[in-house]
Amino acid sequence: MTSLSRGGCVNLVIFDLDQTLVDFTWLHDETTHELFREFFGVDARLTEIDFAGRSLTDNIIELAALKGIPRESTMLKVNGILEAYDELFRSRLPRDASPYVLPGARRLLDHLSQTDNVLALYTGSSPGTAEMVLANAGLSKHFRIAVYGTKSKSRIHMVELVLETAEKLTHRRFHGREMVIIGDSIRDIDCSKHSGAVSIAVATGFHSNQELMRRQPDYLFDSLEDYREILRGIESGCLVRQGD
Repeated sequence: MTSLSRGGCVNLVIFDLDQTLVDFTWLHDETTHELFREFFGVDARLTEIDFAGRSLTDNIIELAALKGIPRESTMLKVNGILEAYDELFRSRLPRDASPYVLPGARRLLDHLSQTDNVLALYTGSSPGTAEMVLANAGLSKHFRIAVYGTKSKSRIHMVELVLETAEKLTHRRFHGREMVIIGDSIRDIDCSKHSGAVSIAVATGFHSNQELMRRQPDYLFDSLEDYREILRGIESGCLVRQGD
């Protein structure tokens, strides 16, 4: 398959990280459990809430509310928890994280990196956590842009930051279906629809195939393994534009 730059069509392809490209749910769960014991003296796990496609900050606040912890107490401690989370998670992250790269992810990224598409990452994690995951998994080289949930107001704001950065890098603006958002959560689909982007959902995360389907993504796959079909989905915006 040839570079999408031939014919003048280049896409901004935005990937989610956790449960889309890699799966460290177990480590996030363990880290959350330990820190809630330390800061609040309660047993709590990330997987007790709908964490997918949300920032770490929002997940901490929601989980604390579920455990009956007053919001005032949570807000006083949230910055300390975020700092401790980053340190603890990174200390336990395997040096070789390649076994946790999800099937098809590396092949898809390798192919896209040979095109003129601009690859971006958006994730609810902190910069330190996400960058170390990418480095240990051998995926850092693929992304020219990355934005983080702990530095953004919302997932939609994260996409806006990606667009701003992409414009500075490429000296062009990406609109509507010149953007593609690939993720495992219903929130990734909602974000795609808000921005008019092509939505590619993969059922490799917390949200089931049925939950994702109800949000009506443009494309839905069981995983990234069917990378050739996913590439066709990415190209679909180009085909629409060339036919205008």
